[in-house]
Amino acid sequence: MKKAFKITTVVFAVIVGLIIILTIAGLSYFFISTKDVKLDLDKLDGNYSNIQIYDNKNNQIMLKNNNYSDISEVSPYIIDTFVSVEDKRFFKHNGIDVMRMMSAALKNIGSKSFKEGASTITQQLIKNTHLTNDKTFKRKLSEIKLALKLEKQLSKEQIIEKYLNNLYFGSGIYGVHDACLAFFNKFPKDVNLSEAAMLVGVVKNPAKNSPITNLQGAYDRQKVIFSVLKNNNTFDENTIQNAQNTQITLKNGLIHNKMYKSFINNAIFESTLLLGMDEKEIANSGFKIVTYLDSELQNKMYNEINSYDKNYNYVRASIDNSVLGVTSYISNLSQVDSDIKRQAGSIMKPFSVYLPAYENKLINSLTPILDEKVDFNGYSPSNYNNVYHGYVSVKDAVAHSYNIPAVKLLNELGIDTSVDFLSRFNINVSDNSKNLTLALGANSVSPLQIAACYSAIANDGNFGECRFVKQIIDNEGKIIYSRKTNFAKVIDSDINYLILDNLKGSAKYGTGSKLKDFPFDIACKTGTVATSDGNNTDSWCCAITSKDTFIAWDGAKKGEFLEKKHTGSGFPTMSIKEYMNFAYQSPPNNFERPSDIVDIKIDYDKLINEHLVVAVPDNFEGNTITSIFSKNNLPKMTTYNVEFDVKHSLFEDIIEFSGVNNAKYNIYTQDNEEKVLINSVICNGEIVRLIIKKDNIFKNHQYVVEFEQD
Repeated sequence: MKKAFKITTVVFAVIVGLIIILTIAGLSYFFISTKDVKLDLDKLDGNYSNIQIYDNKNNQIMLKNNNYSDISEVSPYIIDTFVSVEDKRFFKHNGIDVMRMMSAALKNIGSKSFKEGASTITQQLIKNTHLTNDKTFKRKLSEIKLALKLEKQLSKEQIIEKYLNNLYFGSGIYGVHDACLAFFNKFPKDVNLSEAAMLVGVVKNPAKNSPITNLQGAYDRQKVIFSVLKNNNTFDENTIQNAQNTQITLKNGLIHNKMYKSFINNAIFESTLLLGMDEKEIANSGFKIVTYLDSELQNKMYNEINSYDKNYNYVRASIDNSVLGVTSYISNLSQVDSDIKRQAGSIMKPFSVYLPAYENKLINSLTPILDEKVDFNGYSPSNYNNVYHGYVSVKDAVAHSYNIPAVKLLNELGIDTSVDFLSRFNINVSDNSKNLTLALGANSVSPLQIAACYSAIANDGNFGECRFVKQIIDNEGKIIYSRKTNFAKVIDSDINYLILDNLKGSAKYGTGSKLKDFPFDIACKTGTVATSDGNNTDSWCCAITSKDTFIAWDGAKKGEFLEKKHTGSGFPTMSIKEYMNFAYQSPPNNFERPSDIVDIKIDYDKLINEHLVVAVPDNFEGNTITSIFSKNNLPKMTTYNVEFDVKHSLFEDIIEFSGVNNAKYNIYTQDNEEKVLINSVICNGEIVRLIIKKDNIFKNHQYVVEFEQD
């Protein structure tokens, strides 16, 4: 018995000793690791955190308002709800909640993670104003030390007041005062319980729960908050039930959440992806975000679009083609652009049908296609208003956006070829859209995805993603991100110019003809999406100049439809006309024509009567029409003169020129009016080099090189 007692005593002493040692070690580590941490009450005033967004002229477009609300100016619903959800023992502890910390530690051990937090409101205030978001023991110990100090210097009312004024609510909104204005257009003292529950729900994850960027997410989180209030008996059941039944009206009361709202939300979201940080971390780091925004253009276009009485959703945007920077972006939707997925309609025909058809040499711009009512194994597409036009050229089919020629071409081209071509533009086609409806834009895309596609056409077939952010600079002035625009050649220059020419036809005499009066090159495409009953749901227009790309989309709200007259050639095209009026005080350059594009005369009678595209020589005396063609896909019976270099010497002449592989070239001498064939060659590669022996060393011949296609 005594022996057992001795063993027990020794074990107990060892345990106590270990506890004392660990306690001393822990306290030593605590004091050593936090010895340089100091409480600075000035940091609690809210000036520490500032998300700065600048336009392309380095003007700040987003300023922290610093509107401070005294605790007496805040609704008790806000205070009580925050305390209940974030720290229900706030008025009882001294800065840290030991019970909550122990509970969180046990849960984290069980889950083998650090998901469960135990920060009090005091600790959160310290972290938001004094520390980083790093999940380290040192940061946590510093937080505890400063929280304990803060509780000794300020009252609970002062702490909750500072806390509410330092919270980040997403979209660059700091503090309860500006959040109430931004969400509800109310001062904090006027907020009801329903609004308070939504407000509290935002702070855990502003990007996911803000009603500005994700209204459904805000309502889902609000339900969770109501559940917490019930469990904690914060309010009686009738009060909570009434709050749950109260309809919230979102007002977007702050100026920057109107004119710049969509641009700012997209720029901040893009920054989170670039830096691998959440929105709150970026906001609390005081980063300077420099964008491509043209504030003057944004202002003018915002006022223009808001001058109409609208009952539909919309996006208007412009892109600088040289850097693929978004210079303006206006929308009445809460989502960022990548989350706006809508059926594209005819605006995608150039990419799903015509470009791959040009590339596979199925067509040229004059290729005639019979526009007629057809049926493809049960799929029977229709033209707009069920009007059909007989034989039409590819150029006219694009310009007027006829549906039947596009579907016929896709049927010949093959779905897989179209899907592969679209993948070059980072457009993924769903399995449900991998059929002939793809020709009419059945796949869903975002406005900036479409803009990026058309920017590639403006950029000679070079594709890249559109971006809002040019640079990100930290609070010490160091550039931590600088955009380098990456282009990839996805369309050969000759093919790209052919579709560009077709789209110029759309702006001159087709569905985009509202743009025809501008004195510079414009290429555009419109699109209208309708249900099987003929009700319009989406209308599009995208237009390009050598300098910019403009995109306009209007979409019906859920459960509604656009007016019958609301087509892509209507309001969206008119908006782009206004855009261009604002954007161009001086005209942009016209598009450059690549050397592989040539003018060819075509027998007009054969084209009209026999639906054949046949080239004729310059001295052809019948009816002709001239059109552009790629040297790599010329019509039959084509000849044209080729540029060449010639080096004369005493005994021989050397002729050299660029050629098309496997093509035939005739070389002539031309003296006075007489042209004599002296050689014919087939190009083997890209360069043709001929050595011609001279029959008279005292005479230099004039030569002509002519391309010939059988």
